[in-house]
Amino acid sequence: MVASTLLLVVLIACTAALIDFALHGAVHAKPVYFSALIGLVVAPLVLYLFVGLVSQLDRSEEKLKALSIMDDLTDVYNRRYFIEQAEKEMAKAVRYGTVFSIMAVDIDHFKKINEDYGHFAGDAVLRAVSNTCMNNLRTMDIFARFGGEEFIFLIPESDKIDVPAFAEKVLHALEQTEVEYEKHTIRFTVSIGVKTFDKTILSLEGLLKAAEDALDEAKRRGRNCVVIYEGRNERKNTEYRSQNSE
Repeated sequence: MVASTLLLVVLIACTAALIDFALHGAVHAKPVYFSALIGLVVAPLVLYLFVGLVSQLDRSEEKLKALSIMDDLTDVYNRRYFIEQAEKEMAKAVRYGTVFSIMAVDIDHFKKINEDYGHFAGDAVLRAVSNTCMNNLRTMDIFARFGGEEFIFLIPESDKIDVPAFAEKVLHALEQTEVEYEKHTIRFTVSIGVKTFDKTILSLEGLLKAAEDALDEAKRRGRNCVVIYEGRNERKNTEYRSQNSE
C-alpha cells in the first residue's frame, strides 16, 4: 500500500508539473510541491476507500457463490452442487478405481405432515432432518437437499466405512428426532436407498437411478428401512430395518 501511495503522489506531481509547464512554459517548484502535499494527504484516503470497496466486492462475490450452492430453507448444499461434486467423484472412481456410495433419504408420509400441521411445520421437519444428518457426517461426506422432501449423501472412500451400518445409524437418529411446532410434537421416519459404485454402472445418472430404485423399494417394503441396491432383481437387494420397527 505504501508503494502504491508513493506512486500515486509521483503521478500527481508529474501531472501538476506538466500542467504548469503547459501554462507557463516552465516548471515552478511551488505548484509541484503543493500538488505532492495534496497527494500525500489524499492518496492514502483514496487507497483506503479503494481497498475497502474491493474487499466489499470480494465478500459479496463469496456470499453470492455460497447462495448459489446452498439450499435457502435448510442451509445444506443444493442439488446443483451435489451433482457437481458427484460427477468429480465419479470421474475419480472410473479413473483410479476408488469407491464411493450414494445414499438417498426420503421423509415418509411428508404430505400428511403438511396436511396435519401446515407447511411451516413441514419446513421445520425439513430443517430437523438436515440438522440430524449433518450431525452424523464425516468431514469428507457431502449432504444435500435433492428436492422436496428428499435428501442425498455422497460418501467418498466408502470402502473404509461400513455403509449399511452408517445408513442404519442415520435411519435410527432420524426416527428419534422430534420437532416441536406450536403445541405439537412431530415425529417421523424416513426411507433410505443406497448404491455403492461398481463397474456395472459407469454413469452418475445410472448410479443415482439405482439409489432411487432402492429408495422406492424401501417405500414398498413398508418404509422406515434401508435397502442396499445389489441389482435389478429386487429380491437380491438387502434390507435393514430400524431397531424400533415392528
